[in-house]
Amino acid sequence: MIVDVHGHLLDLAYHTGTPLHALLEGNTDVPKLRQGGVNGQLCPIWTPDVALSGPHSHSVTSPFRALLGVLEYLHRELSGPAGDEVMLALSAADLRIAKETGRIAIIVGMEGTDALDDDPEKLRIFHGLGLRHVCLVHERANAFGAASQVWEQGTMRCYDPARDPVGHLSDIGRELIAEMQRLRILIDLTHLVEPAFGEVLNVIEGPVVVSHGGTRGVIDSIRYLSDEQIRAVAATGGLIAASPSPLGPSLEQPGLQLLLDTVDYLANLVGTDHIGIGTDFKDQPGYYPPGFADSSETPGLIRGLEERGYNQTQIADICGENFHRLVERVIG
Repeated sequence: MIVDVHGHLLDLAYHTGTPLHALLEGNTDVPKLRQGGVNGQLCPIWTPDVALSGPHSHSVTSPFRALLGVLEYLHRELSGPAGDEVMLALSAADLRIAKETGRIAIIVGMEGTDALDDDPEKLRIFHGLGLRHVCLVHERANAFGAASQVWEQGTMRCYDPARDPVGHLSDIGRELIAEMQRLRILIDLTHLVEPAFGEVLNVIEGPVVVSHGGTRGVIDSIRYLSDEQIRAVAATGGLIAASPSPLGPSLEQPGLQLLLDTVDYLANLVGTDHIGIGTDFKDQPGYYPPGFADSSETPGLIRGLEERGYNQTQIADICGENFHRLVERVIG
């Protein structure tokens, strides 16, 4: 089983107004996933509030309505021809069913919680429509927690503890975590500042995920994980997904080498049982160099892992089996 733990197939298809299973002008889509031998993708829907996020085309005036719109599109598509090629995965068993039936599994997530309108109870609405993953913050601090990136006069910069307020998990953030655990939703700690990151781990029971990103041992950035954070995630039984995509602003080059260097660092620190792959592929053709430029080139990733000395069991675990076990433990 090969699963991309963070990709934007669903966002891309929705925003281009095309069928879910169509070929898209981006780095990931159903044909590219199929060509690359990928069985599933966790698709965190991105609906940033236009009043608070960066100046880009995905910003919306009502994140709540926007997320409902994407989910309505997904269910409408799955009831038509796309349903022969794609299925909504609500459990670990569904991931296996998708693989056995030759369909691409989509696990629906949420990148940032703008769509909740500071109300944890709204999570139940999205859960009822199939949402099984939540990344607490994304582009900025919100009512629930503090982010490792800041938008300032239309420009993104890294969170700076010397000039920004100390970032903590809020009381309402604790309420949201309790609701996520009650609903058995996978909790994603990507983009959280370090104090809030630790505070989430102090109140949560069970494994967590960091769905994409890097390590400070490879690239020294506050947006990446320290050794302490990596060990803490592993101690929960959780998973850290290495990515070919930099979490900017940064100077590192995107691509397969960045991903493989991150895998090596994680493996040396906590072993291969806690590693996955989260591409963060979206609408950036030409951004990644050949070798792992889009989902269709996933065999290049597998060759890269082989060349780095990983055996077939380790590669299977890194590319999807670890994530499948995580889903089984958290979601069911």
